[in-house]
Amino acid sequence: MHSLLIVDDQIDLADDLAANVPWHKAGITGVYKAYSAQEALDMMQTEAIDVVITDIKMPGMSGLEFISKVRAVWRDVKLILLSGYSEFEYARTALAHQVSDYLLKPASDQELLEAVQRAVQELDEQWRSVASARRAQQTLKENLPILRQSLLLDLLNSRRFRPAELARKLELLRLPFTTERPVSLMLVRLEDHFDQYEHEDLSLLEYAFTNIADEIFSDEFHTWHAKEVHDYWVFLLQPIAGGASGAEEAEPPHPPAGSSSRAASDADEEPSSDSQLLPSSSSPLERKAAMLQHYVKQYLKGTISIILHETCRFPEEISERYDSLLIQFLQRIGSERELLINSTHAVERGTARHLAQLYEPPQLLHLLEAGQWQPLREKLEAVFTALDKDWADSHEHILEVYHTIVAAVSCTVHKKKQWLSELLPGEYERFVSGMGFHTIAQLRDWTFQVIDALEAHYASVRYDSRQDLILQIQAYVAENLADATLQSIADHVYLNPSYLSKIYKLETGEGISDYLFRLRMERAAHLLQSTNLKVYEVAERLGYQKTSYFIKLFKDRYQCTPQEFKERAGRP
Repeated sequence: MHSLLIVDDQIDLADDLAANVPWHKAGITGVYKAYSAQEALDMMQTEAIDVVITDIKMPGMSGLEFISKVRAVWRDVKLILLSGYSEFEYARTALAHQVSDYLLKPASDQELLEAVQRAVQELDEQWRSVASARRAQQTLKENLPILRQSLLLDLLNSRRFRPAELARKLELLRLPFTTERPVSLMLVRLEDHFDQYEHEDLSLLEYAFTNIADEIFSDEFHTWHAKEVHDYWVFLLQPIAGGASGAEEAEPPHPPAGSSSRAASDADEEPSSDSQLLPSSSSPLERKAAMLQHYVKQYLKGTISIILHETCRFPEEISERYDSLLIQFLQRIGSERELLINSTHAVERGTARHLAQLYEPPQLLHLLEAGQWQPLREKLEAVFTALDKDWADSHEHILEVYHTIVAAVSCTVHKKKQWLSELLPGEYERFVSGMGFHTIAQLRDWTFQVIDALEAHYASVRYDSRQDLILQIQAYVAENLADATLQSIADHVYLNPSYLSKIYKLETGEGISDYLFRLRMERAAHLLQSTNLKVYEVAERLGYQKTSYFIKLFKDRYQCTPQEFKERAGRP
């Protein structure tokens, strides 16, 4: 069943052709009309059109321009041109756009019907060819790597197949895996060196990496690999029936024995049998994995980390094992490199604590709002230093930092009545897709790219006087919190206090007095929680002359006295 679109600016002619020609004889079941080229293009966006009959001479967009636009988007649509001109140039242009027929006006109904029949026959033959067994086999061969990856990812994501269905898929994709033997699972992270490449170059390096892996494992294991959603490479390995999976092989240098997380040795050395080798108790799979680290470093000049699980049932257990390996890997997302971890030797983590530097005043949001770029960079440096020092192996803490930064940036941009997608188009995908960083260094680099882009934008764009005024006020308050009052702020920006208060409330939704009170209470809470200052000392630092008044305000805000707040925080 096919559909036909008739395009002609002569409304009567288009209506007549649509209504009076027996198109069903040509296999047409749906007939559409358009009275201009643009109307036709709009219609093709919503309707599945197979054959188009169009006039050449039309006001606005000509028929030749129209077929050019059609061919650019709908390459399989059959085009038939109607023209009152027999010039060679028209015919030559039509041929260039692979027009099925070129008919001179006035064309009879029979001529039009035969032209459409020929177009429909061409379409049918074309799609029969696509569906042929030979074409299907060729397509399968060309897409075999993609189809294999897709099936493995389905299994890792807990998709269930009936045994016969899975066996058929494995055979179709030429994967020599069987449910009768256990498999090993290996998760590989490509590290910093690989992140420097653009997508096309990285794809070539990943292709080389998987070839090296296949070469190393293929003498003892069937291999099957895919790139998963976190950009890790997953390898499914099954011992070859009758293979010598326990055989000794030449090995590259490896880290000292006795560690479940081993850094690979310098790749400039050749494999040897000295004291740097893995212990003899290491499994064949561990030794193969260490060889992979060595040769990737030697030939691709990059490092990889590997975590593996040696035995699980296929396919029942691979999803659960994959989740377990992924969690262990994400826990070690920080600064550690060239890990080689056997999941049976995973080390328990200690007790989690909050990252204090992230929440100490001045907060990221306030620095961003005030446009204090250098203090903002210094605070972020302190956060990343603490993160790298204390929580380099904690994916959760890195995630906490990422979401705090994203929230602060988003809030600041939206308060200025702007869109992230317009202000930071190059970084917007990261905001949408979520954190995909593998290291603290990647998160740090991305964060400072965003900060640099924001600073450059706000430096180059002239804001109206009200926006400039808000920035001046927030910068002044940030530097003079203890002494700041509505009058002192008004004096600083040379405005009447009443007018200043009105403008600030209109632009931010928060009165200046409320703003000062909120910042002072937040600073007070931090000082009480993180220092040994007395209550009266905190009050003095924040500009309160009467400690009793400060205590009353604090209690109204936090429903407890400052002293009670200190005691809850474990401060004397």
